[in-house]
Amino acid sequence: MSSYRKSTILAALAGAASVSAHGHVTKITADGVTYDGFDPTSAPYAPQPDSIAWSNGATDNGFVLSADVSNPDIICHLDATNGALIAPVAAGGDVSLTWNQWPESHKGPVIDYLADCGGDCSTVDKTTLKWFKIKELGQLELGAGAGQVGKWADDLLIENGLTWTTTIPASIKPGNYVLRHELIALHDGGNEGKTQMYPQCVNLKITGSGTESPEGVIGTELYTPTDPGLFHNIYNDETNPTYQIPGPAMPTFGTAPNDDEETETAPVVSEDVPVATSSAADVTSAPTSTAASTLATSVTTAEPVPTGPVVSEPTETATPTSTKASTPAPTKGCAGNKKRRSRRNARKSRQAKNRLH
Repeated sequence: MSSYRKSTILAALAGAASVSAHGHVTKITADGVTYDGFDPTSAPYAPQPDSIAWSNGATDNGFVLSADVSNPDIICHLDATNGALIAPVAAGGDVSLTWNQWPESHKGPVIDYLADCGGDCSTVDKTTLKWFKIKELGQLELGAGAGQVGKWADDLLIENGLTWTTTIPASIKPGNYVLRHELIALHDGGNEGKTQMYPQCVNLKITGSGTESPEGVIGTELYTPTDPGLFHNIYNDETNPTYQIPGPAMPTFGTAPNDDEETETAPVVSEDVPVATSSAADVTSAPTSTAASTLATSVTTAEPVPTGPVVSEPTETATPTSTKASTPAPTKGCAGNKKRRSRRNARKSRQAKNRLH
């Protein structure tokens, strides 16, 4: 059996086995506070409470096809409307999104974007929002060949109890933003226009002292159906070691103001009075949050990453800056007094000799 025919059969089986097994975000946790998501499968039968999540019309947990990436549905899902509420989160803080389910057969990247609402996110026109990436993760391991797929970002989602965590860059300018969290399923990606897109949107009020405001791309221009990251056969990619995550390039983020500065008390020196020095507990520097990654080109966070075909899971850690205590100030005591008396006696002796001469 040819590899093309085998991959076509596998794609069909993957789709048939999971027609109703797609998913949606049920919980969002921002800075440790958990909020309910929007349940599109219940919406037709009962009113949904106000939420930070945007509503959508995917009543069967469905998808947007890559053939329709120029349609506004690609922005925040099918017939999406604004979330009524907004969740506060500090720049440098984490946002976690928990899905109700996700089929193992649906392999592909996970991408997180932000867009500045420029005002009220509950009324902003979604077609005007400009999106920039804050995290992306693609293929982690190549397939073994003969239809055996590799390891992908959404495999990590499943391994982590269907929860995905992203960090808000510490340098982002404060304001009201929409977080666009997206799973992409490539099980039928070998057929142009058949890749499945699952965007989910959440309103966030980002606080902090950052100043960066990256230029974004409007949602209907993020992708094309023929992008290599969307038109991709996952069943026979063992000889293609670099998967290209679709969408615009990741911005390079800096650090928040004062994140890397050390606070240190300078000693004050007096001629005659000893000075009390600061203890280590009095002088500390605030921790900073950095996004570190050991992944290949298919994996990008807020920092540049090396390239390579086989990669490991990303880590995001808060790294404290150096903590220094002020050094003891020099003091002057009895020994100094003795030296001064000796100098005065010598000066008097010289003056007496000068008078004799």
